[in-house]
Amino acid sequence: MATKLDTTNWVSYPFSVKGMKFKTLLDPKGSFYERIEMMPKGQFMKENVRIFLKSIGDPNLLSAKQLQKQLDEINEGASQALLAIA
Repeated sequence: MATKLDTTNWVSYPFSVKGMKFKTLLDPKGSFYERIEMMPKGQFMKENVRIFLKSIGDPNLLSAKQLQKQLDEINEGASQALLAIA
């Protein structure tokens, strides 16, 4: 089941894993946003890639449906951040 949040004004942080493009969306009013913005340039992107590989693995080994299911499971119950295909 996909998480339904209004992400219209959320900030997008793009990154790629094994040639596939993804993005993390953050609520600028959420508690994570300020900490992420204070990180050195590129550190959040590297952390996204590391966590993605640890949680999902190589996205090229999954069908589009399998990949979306994994992302939906990760995003379930999210309120301040989402992981999405770019």
